[in-house]
Amino acid sequence: MIRKLFSLCLFLFAFLSLKAQNLTGSWAGNLKVPNGQINIIFNISKEANSYEVSMDIPVQNVKGMKANSAVLEGNKMTVNFEMIKSVYVGELKSDSTITGEWQQSGFKFPLDFAKQIMANAGPVRPQTPKAPFPYTEKKVRFENTKAEVTLGGTLTIPEGNGTFPAVVLVSGSGQQNRDSELFGHKPFAVIADYLSRNGIIVLRYDDRGVGTSTGDFAKATTHDFAEDAAAALKYIRKHDKVSHSRVGLIGHSEGGLIGPIVASGEDRPDFLVFLAAPGMEIDELMLEQGRLINAAAGMSADMIKYQIESNAKAFALIKSGPVSDSVSKKIEDNYFELIKIQTKGVMGDEAARKQAQQITRQFTSPWFVAFMNFKPKDYLAKITGPVLALNGSKDLQVPAKQNLEGIREILGKNKKVELTARELPGLNHLFQTANTGSVSEYGEIEETFSPAALKIISDWILLR
Repeated sequence: MIRKLFSLCLFLFAFLSLKAQNLTGSWAGNLKVPNGQINIIFNISKEANSYEVSMDIPVQNVKGMKANSAVLEGNKMTVNFEMIKSVYVGELKSDSTITGEWQQSGFKFPLDFAKQIMANAGPVRPQTPKAPFPYTEKKVRFENTKAEVTLGGTLTIPEGNGTFPAVVLVSGSGQQNRDSELFGHKPFAVIADYLSRNGIIVLRYDDRGVGTSTGDFAKATTHDFAEDAAAALKYIRKHDKVSHSRVGLIGHSEGGLIGPIVASGEDRPDFLVFLAAPGMEIDELMLEQGRLINAAAGMSADMIKYQIESNAKAFALIKSGPVSDSVSKKIEDNYFELIKIQTKGVMGDEAARKQAQQITRQFTSPWFVAFMNFKPKDYLAKITGPVLALNGSKDLQVPAKQNLEGIREILGKNKKVELTARELPGLNHLFQTANTGSVSEYGEIEETFSPAALKIISDWILLR
C-alpha cells in the first residue's frame, strides 16, 4: 500500500550546451513539497560538446530517468518535461551550487542542488541473496486457467532427501515482481533465501502483467490476484519434493487479504502467515493510514483533518453502490475543493481540476472500488488451521494495534483456528528495523527484512 506522495515522470538524457562551469559529476538536492521533501540526484557527464544528464529519485526507486529537452543560457538552466507539463528552472551559482525551482501543474517547488564529492553508488542492500546458494533455484511458469493467465516465478528447493514444507509468497498492493522489489530492496528474495536455507520450499512469482507473467494488471482486482495465488498453490502441491499436507501462503499487506480468500476456496492452504495484514474495515484502515503517514510527513493537524474528511466522503460514495458518472463527478468535486484548500495561492483552478480528475480516476478504478468494498472479516471467519499474524509496532500503513486486535477478535472465536499473533517491536510496514516507520525511511534503511522476523516465520512453519 505504498503511495508516492509526489510523482515525477522524466526521460533519461538532457543535453546542456557547454557555456558554464564544469558540471560533470553528481548533484543532489531535496525537492520541497507540501508533505515533506524528496531527494533528487542529477548525474552529469561530458559528451563531446555537451553535457549528458540522468536523474535518480532513490525514495521512489527511480534510476536513470530522463528529461526531453534542456537549454543553458549563460548561467540560466531551463529543463522541460513536456510529458508531465513541467519545467525545472535553475541558476548555476558556482561550480558546486545550482539554485532553482520545479514547476508542475501550477505548483512551484524550491529545488537546489549541491555537487557531490563522490558519485552516487546506489543504495546498500546487504541482505540481497548472492550465489552460490545452498539450495536449488528454478525459473518456473504455471497457469491460472480460469483467467487464461500464465505466471512466471522462481522456485527454491532445499538440498537433501525426502520432502519439505512449502510456501507461496503473495505480494501487497501495486505492481510487484517476484522479489517484491522496491527502493532497491528485494524482500521476497530475502524471505525465500532464508526459508530455503532452513528447509522450506518457496515459490514467488511476478504479478500478472509484470515480468514474465501475462495478463492485464490494471483491470485486475484483489479477487483476481487471489485466483493467481490459488493457481500457485495448486502448482506447488504437485512438486514431488513437497510435503503435500504442509503447504501454506505467506501474504504481505494486501497479500494478507488474499490468503483468506484462497482459504475459503476448494484448495485450502494448510496454514497461513499474515505479514501486516488488514484486520479492520478497509475504509477505516485507509483513513488511519493517511492520518499517520501525513502526520509523520509534517502535515498540519488542520490539513490532516480536511484530508480525512474528504477521503471519508469519497470512500462513502464508492461504497454506496455502482460508481456511476454522477458518483465520479461528486468524488471529483470533493477533491477539487480539498486541493484548493491545500494549495491556496499556489495552484489555479484549471490545474486543481486536473489533479482532482487524476485522483478520481485512481479511486474509481476496478481494483480500488473492489478493495474499498472488501470486508476482511467475511473471509477471516472462514479460515481453518494454523495462522501466524505478525505486525511491526512502527507500521504506519497497517497499524499493528488495531489490525491485530481485529484478527484476534475474529479468529479467536473460531475453534478450528490455531492463532499466533505478535506485534514485533521497532519494525515498519516492510518489517525493517525503523526509527519512525515513515514511508520516507523505506529506501534509506539498509536492512531489507528483520532477521528476527525471518526466524519467527521459519521456526513457526517448521513446527507445522
